[in-house]
Amino acid sequence: MLQPYIKTFLAVAKSGSFSAAAEALYISKVSVMNQMNAMEREVGVKLWERTSRGVILTEAGQKMEEYARKLNSLADTALHETREAGGLPVQTIRIGASMMRPSASLVELWDSIGSAKPEIQFDIVPFNDGKNGLFDMLNALGDRIDCFVTPGGSTKLLMDYGFLPFGSCQCHVAMSKKHPLAKKKILRWEDLEGETLMLLKRGDSYVLDELRDDILRSRPSIRIIDFDGFYDISAFNLAIRKQYIMETLDIWQNLHPSMVTLPVRWKYEMPYGIMYEKNPSDMVQAFVDTISDHISYSTN
Repeated sequence: MLQPYIKTFLAVAKSGSFSAAAEALYISKVSVMNQMNAMEREVGVKLWERTSRGVILTEAGQKMEEYARKLNSLADTALHETREAGGLPVQTIRIGASMMRPSASLVELWDSIGSAKPEIQFDIVPFNDGKNGLFDMLNALGDRIDCFVTPGGSTKLLMDYGFLPFGSCQCHVAMSKKHPLAKKKILRWEDLEGETLMLLKRGDSYVLDELRDDILRSRPSIRIIDFDGFYDISAFNLAIRKQYIMETLDIWQNLHPSMVTLPVRWKYEMPYGIMYEKNPSDMVQAFVDTISDHISYSTN
């Protein structure tokens, strides 16, 4: 029963911080905290002491860490040797991951269907979210990585790469915490009147092109500023520096500590899923097909 929490527990124990563990695992801090709270409830004793500097293990937590390391090692060994004994070759899918494009949703999805392909395991390959972050991931496809999880609203990328959506993300707006609108819970079109809205330039996203056309047609007082290229941390920094409001996605709501992300009463969303080479290897294609079959079955 404890196995799903073990890797997270060990990451927190190593770093002494829920935030640092979340960054190392490419999942949210809330997810880490929820897992650790659930683990404490299941064990029935307190495992962590919360301090102003992070968390430290209790005496019971230290004992759990000792056995968690053994359990983790034993589980990996058992899985590898069982597959080897059964003549099942281990196949590794290399998933690129960053703070803007975390892998947790794909790993969680696979956990629910992975019994169909027990020979597949994952390696998570970290990337940064600098100016060329997305391009670095795209250039690494087929070489250092096999796929990564990303919003799929880019017109060009959908033409040049394979993409399998397994969810969606909502278009929101982000702004500096000092912006007058930052204290609102949800925005209306009227709140954006007279504001400067930063959008990806026309042609980069069919979803945002639709949003742009709606603004030009019905909300001409909203000034649109083009952002050339795909969003990265520099885009968020620019919005803060210029006091722009920027279109963003709900999945990035905790990305920048100096910004707040708010929903708007509109209906724009982007598909969210796996991006991979246009002509992937047989192993990657089989992996994608397995997920596609599961999605098709689940929606029927």
